[in-house]
Amino acid sequence: MLSLTKFSLKNPAAIIILCVLLAGLGVFSFTTLKTDLLPDIEFPELSVTVVYPGASPQDVQEKITAVLEEQFGAVEGIESVTGQSFESLSRLQLAFPLDSDMEKVTVQVNELMNAAQLPDSITTRVDQFSFDALPVINLALFSKDQGTGIEAWAEEVLRPELQRIQGVSQVALSGMTNAYLDMQVNKELANQLGLSLSQIQEVIEAAFFSFPAGSVEEDSLLIPIRLEQKIETLDELKALTVLSPVRNEGVALDELVTFNEVTEQNEISRYNLQDALSLSIIKKQDINTVQVVEQVLETLNYYDDTIEYAVSFDQAAGIKSSIKGLIEKGLFGALFASLAVLLFLRNLRATMIAVLSIPLSLLIAAIFLKWWGVTLNVMSLAGMTVAVGRVVDDSIIVIENIYRKTKLDPNGDKKEHTILGTKEMLNPIISSTLTSIVVFLPLGLVGGITGAFFMPFALTVVVALLASLFVAITLVPILAKVSFIKLEEDHKDGWMVRLYEKLIKGALKYKALVCILAVLLLIPTLLLAQNLGFVFLPNETQKIVKADIQLPASTPVQETNQAVQRLEEYVIANKERYPNTFISIGSYDYMSGVTRSNQAELLIELASESKLELAIEELQAEFERILDDDNENTVVNVQELQTNGPPTNNNIDIDLFSNDMDKLAEAAQMVEELMLQRDDVKYVINNMEDKQQQWTVHLDAQRINELGVSPFMILGMVNEQLAPIELDSYTLDGTEQKLRIAYDRALEGKEELESLRFFTQEGLVQLNDLAEVREELTPTSIQSLNQRTFARVSAQIIGDDLFGVSGAVSEAVRQLDLPEGVSLESGGGSDETLQTIQDLIVAITIAVGLVYLTMLVFFGKARVPFIILTSILFVPIGSILALLLVNEPMSMSAMIGLLMLVGIVVTNAIVLVDRINQNRAAGMRMNDALVEAGKTRLRPILMTALATIAALLPLAFATPEGGLISKGLALVVIGGLTTSTLLTLIFVPVIYSLAFYKESKLER
Repeated sequence: MLSLTKFSLKNPAAIIILCVLLAGLGVFSFTTLKTDLLPDIEFPELSVTVVYPGASPQDVQEKITAVLEEQFGAVEGIESVTGQSFESLSRLQLAFPLDSDMEKVTVQVNELMNAAQLPDSITTRVDQFSFDALPVINLALFSKDQGTGIEAWAEEVLRPELQRIQGVSQVALSGMTNAYLDMQVNKELANQLGLSLSQIQEVIEAAFFSFPAGSVEEDSLLIPIRLEQKIETLDELKALTVLSPVRNEGVALDELVTFNEVTEQNEISRYNLQDALSLSIIKKQDINTVQVVEQVLETLNYYDDTIEYAVSFDQAAGIKSSIKGLIEKGLFGALFASLAVLLFLRNLRATMIAVLSIPLSLLIAAIFLKWWGVTLNVMSLAGMTVAVGRVVDDSIIVIENIYRKTKLDPNGDKKEHTILGTKEMLNPIISSTLTSIVVFLPLGLVGGITGAFFMPFALTVVVALLASLFVAITLVPILAKVSFIKLEEDHKDGWMVRLYEKLIKGALKYKALVCILAVLLLIPTLLLAQNLGFVFLPNETQKIVKADIQLPASTPVQETNQAVQRLEEYVIANKERYPNTFISIGSYDYMSGVTRSNQAELLIELASESKLELAIEELQAEFERILDDDNENTVVNVQELQTNGPPTNNNIDIDLFSNDMDKLAEAAQMVEELMLQRDDVKYVINNMEDKQQQWTVHLDAQRINELGVSPFMILGMVNEQLAPIELDSYTLDGTEQKLRIAYDRALEGKEELESLRFFTQEGLVQLNDLAEVREELTPTSIQSLNQRTFARVSAQIIGDDLFGVSGAVSEAVRQLDLPEGVSLESGGGSDETLQTIQDLIVAITIAVGLVYLTMLVFFGKARVPFIILTSILFVPIGSILALLLVNEPMSMSAMIGLLMLVGIVVTNAIVLVDRINQNRAAGMRMNDALVEAGKTRLRPILMTALATIAALLPLAFATPEGGLISKGLALVVIGGLTTSTLLTLIFVPVIYSLAFYKESKLER
């Protein structure tokens, strides 16, 4: 490395030009990095969605979910299968290890699904879970001219325009109206004529017949032949006849059917009481979120003469805010670090040279981030913010030593001072930088999504540290050589050095006392650690509240709308507290594409001065009060809007298992009520939904065989009584129209269902002659976990004591007198948290071992690395006290701070021990070598520590609303580095003296 310094001094122009080029390339890389909120991680989860039209939850469970659960058990490496069976829909969630080849797994899942014995009428879809599968922006669209609708324009013009934007995966429009030519069939007359909807359907479809019949060869040409019949006007449609089996003659549709043009909405969207279209944009993976959102808004602004819009959710705004906040913290950190260096050197040129490594190192890091395809997200930017204080350390150590030597001999050879000053510090800066880097290698042992999320943070810090080492041994010596020209000779020790000299001499005289005091400081601090709470990652806090409203199953969308309107009126009446409200009725599921008429979602923006928890409590209570009067059995769940991110794991799950659905529902209700009574959990959710009333037609197999009736014939007749038949779109009178056939009167009750008539071999027979109609209560959904029927009651933990609350809730549930045959398992975030903590403790232990090996390579003697590692003992003192002082819980980010400290705190000990070794090699006696090394290295040690601490102050004192890299990391590093630095200056010389006790005794 010294040869690189000598080369730099011989070729200063080349090094400066190289650094300028690197800085320029770094600026280009930083400004062109893809911007996203979170690291781009491939989640090892697959979602399998199967739509089975008209099937009950039981049918879906038996014919779809259970079959696929058994099939998917053969998928390589599968960890768990969670199944959900709803009416007409089955969804299975497949979880795999993080390092799984998901493309291979997806192929295998599709093959197994194709091989399964499933009904013919299903449609299937396999999706890999990703944050990119969720909208990046939601908007409400309004017509500029309130008297003109924009639905057709949005569908025909806007959707294709947005779909053409590079990076847009899906454009979802909801709140659209559907136009039909509604054909209301006179039920009484149809019954008298013996006609059904399906017979009318066949006549209409035959009237629009078009089909290839083959081809014929003529004059060496192959001429296709096509059979075609179609009607072109509504009058022709009305004139069509359908054969009545009772009259044995044709009946014109005009006699039987009333024709009306109608519009209906399956989904309703409003913004502040104003009807709107809801627009959601989903981006492709690996695409810049901010860029996509900006292009979407640019496109909408282009059509400002046609539409107006309001943004209800914008992920790009959150990204910009997070990144802006971290950049500001980084800039303030760099400023504070610079002031810390200036405070000690009291030389502006030396300070500028030292802090030059901050922007240059970070820009070089940006080059590698772009090369590796890492996005500029809160994790990589947090790595840069945290690295600000550390990347300046190597330059501080080098420039301080050169500055000190030049000041001792200002008239000497500047080049000689530069080379010698750099040479003396090469060993400590290389070894300290490498030790700071190797501590991040075991981060790969931290399993799960959490380890993957922190990896960009580690990569950024590692590259920045390597860049800072390069700058310290190349550019810094060049600038130092030409900067320290007019210095006055100074051999005086400052007051700080004189004070330290007294302390170190006293410590060396009373070594046993120093060791006892160190232990007395450490043990009580470790005991105080029991008072620290623990959270996995901080919960995000938003100024947007989400209210989920669920009415009883099968509630029509218009009835759901009426219920929600009352809630909406309350929110609008309190507009000073809730400025904006976006409502979606008939909730749309982005994963399955299914709209549920009995569900609604309200996104409510809070005023800036509003207290989140109070607002949630108020809205929950008021919504329940409003709905209790007319809408019984309605479920209301109000909570803060959760942002996309890694799981915070601050939750508790109680899983109940039983094959008896009634007992399972009863047990789930008991657990839910217990959780609702506790004040240490919130957002209690029971996935065991209420039952709904169902009429089940139990066919008499013998009887229908005798009469020659097919079960499918009965199904068709019953089905058309309950739901309209939708036909294709046809062109009538020059306008394309969808046709829909339905009876003019809905089925009025069980008796009418039983009296439905069928043509059989014995003539007309009623349904109650073929079957028994029973009233039953059936579940609206069936949940299963690894082929076991289960219910899950989950809640989010309030406060910081994750393990304490989890244990207390689990114990309280065990005390419940659950129905016989119901077993339970408790878990949730605490399970994964415990595993992650264990992984991180192993990682920290391995990091200590790697640091030892690294120093052993540099220092040779086995005792020297051990002496340096003793500085780590004092990390817990400052770290724990800092967290307790500001009432901050221990968290994953704080533990990552502990991992970083393993590499950071040994830097000071390395700088000190290396000087001791130099003194010993020069023939100094033990005590003289220790005192001289302490005095010489006091200033660089304090400067590097203070620069790192100063750079983290903005992060420590900031009050971010959530965030993955919270102030916990900054507090741990600041506290641990403060105590370890101060105690290292006293304790390490004492341990060094004890480690070389024999040599010291011989000298005396």
